[in-house]
Amino acid sequence: MIALLRSIPVWQWMFHVGLCASIFVLGLVSVDRGHLPLVFGLVAFGSVCWILCWRIGRFSLKTVLVYAFLFRLSLIGIPPSLSDDAYRYVWDGLVQHESVNPYRFVPEEASLADLQQDIIFERLNSESFISVYPPFSQLIFRVGTAWHQPDGFLSYYLIKGFFILAELFAILVLARLVSAGFVLLYAWNPVVILETAGQAHSESALLLALILAIYLVQNNHGRWASVFLAIGGWIKLFPFLFFPYLWRRYGWNAVWPGAITAILLALPFAAPYVLSNVSGSLDLYARFFEFNSGFYYSLKSGTQWLTGEDWSKQLGPFLRLIFLCSLPVLYILDLLQRWSLARAMLITTGCYLVLSTTVHPWYLLVPLFLAASLQAHGWHWIWLGVWSIGTYLLYVGGPYWTFVIVGWAGWGIAGTLRYAPRWLQSLMRARASKKFKKIQPFFPKDIRAMTVLDLGCAEGYVGESIQKGLGASVSLADVVSMNQTDLPHISLKQGPLPWPSKHFDVVLLYYVLHHAKDAEMLLREAMRVCRGRVIVVESVYTTSFQNKLLAILDRLANRLRSFGKMNAQEEDLHFRTSQQWRELFFANKANMIAEFESNMVLFTVAGFVLQPSTKPA
Repeated sequence: MIALLRSIPVWQWMFHVGLCASIFVLGLVSVDRGHLPLVFGLVAFGSVCWILCWRIGRFSLKTVLVYAFLFRLSLIGIPPSLSDDAYRYVWDGLVQHESVNPYRFVPEEASLADLQQDIIFERLNSESFISVYPPFSQLIFRVGTAWHQPDGFLSYYLIKGFFILAELFAILVLARLVSAGFVLLYAWNPVVILETAGQAHSESALLLALILAIYLVQNNHGRWASVFLAIGGWIKLFPFLFFPYLWRRYGWNAVWPGAITAILLALPFAAPYVLSNVSGSLDLYARFFEFNSGFYYSLKSGTQWLTGEDWSKQLGPFLRLIFLCSLPVLYILDLLQRWSLARAMLITTGCYLVLSTTVHPWYLLVPLFLAASLQAHGWHWIWLGVWSIGTYLLYVGGPYWTFVIVGWAGWGIAGTLRYAPRWLQSLMRARASKKFKKIQPFFPKDIRAMTVLDLGCAEGYVGESIQKGLGASVSLADVVSMNQTDLPHISLKQGPLPWPSKHFDVVLLYYVLHHAKDAEMLLREAMRVCRGRVIVVESVYTTSFQNKLLAILDRLANRLRSFGKMNAQEEDLHFRTSQQWRELFFANKANMIAEFESNMVLFTVAGFVLQPSTKPA
């Protein structure tokens, strides 16, 4: 231990000690809901220290794992003070020891009068609902209550001990897949420590099943992966939605072991009433339960403002239907984009949480863990996790809505900053494919090893489409370096092009000439280095309003795509009518051999196929 402490540089001590102190004090104050404001303050402060430890620290894997264990050990004594779920765990286990199926009766059933004398019954928060915890969770509850004491909490701590061990094993498996820094990013998170070691939620065991499935897939053991995925599904139901991802990778060969495992685990609880009873409780949860759900609350407020009526009872089932309809889309995207299993799990879980009516803080353990397994930071989930702890203040009349709004607003902003560039590039690539289809008929068909210059290429996606579609040798060139492809790229300066005359078969100027300070010079240079055809595509206008609108849209689009790199090009926007472009080509001795147009909503796109003049200057 002393050696570990000495391994930490002095300048890191402030943040490290701050994290340790906040978690230690958290273990003292979390025993009472009256301390909830202090609980949130400690989590927030500890989270700042934890992120700084991750950002500037260089901790060995051994150090990360030792502290992960010590942090959980310091919170193991906390009773179920922030959440009542653990009382239901114990109750379901006790019911099984009375040879009663936990899916048969609600806790307030008269036939369970003897069990209702237990101290646990007084603390249940859903005594009028049938249990919805799946079979493997129920088996854990039964084992944990084998030595139950009617007036004590031994069963709770036994169940908690199992969950803590499961999560620690999950961290060890995670450590085999990612660097020490990303293990730290999950294992030292105060929100994670509070919800696993502090409040003993069943997601702790689910994480072990998920990471084992991920690890086994990475090692090409699809059958065993399906077994652990089935176990995960019987801990929390939604992991069954991940089975199509296994099917895509291994087919039926990797699904049948999981199917058999799921059946065997369910058999001890099989009865005619189980499906109707459990589905009834799940439906009630979807219709009547609501907590910390940003998208649902937004829809609820919006529909109430528009109609003056409360649509909450309809919105829950509607969002559930939207999620179910989104699943085929996710499965198709996985097929097309070849996601890793962890990424597919994370995306599906994210959709599930966004479209849920209830998002308790411990629900976020899964996306936080999956993000770490992908060696992704997941800042939007981290932000939401910290602020979700503040939603506990609802129980003591605190400022609940502040934490919901700030948490989900920050989630949206951080998520946009994280994924918008990737989505934008996907959009630009798809748009480039459509651009290529417009000009494809005008490429010469009698040249085998065609050379093409995409002049003013931007991201290079049009050139990439040409290379894939025609098998041409494509070169990219632009005055701004934005290339996102593997094609060769040259950064240009104003002035003559750096290639000899008649070097390329085709030169492409796609939405380029209107940016040029000297369009005539650039056109002449394009024709000089071309021995075949110059293809020019431009947006054209017919009214002054369209001209002004084109300038606005062009600036907006280029600022979004280039993040300011194309600001200099905004100084020279010279849109023309189709006739003005023809006059420019004629004045520069370009022979126009073809012309095409496509009508957009607000303006027209015009294309011109030119041949350099063969007459001497």
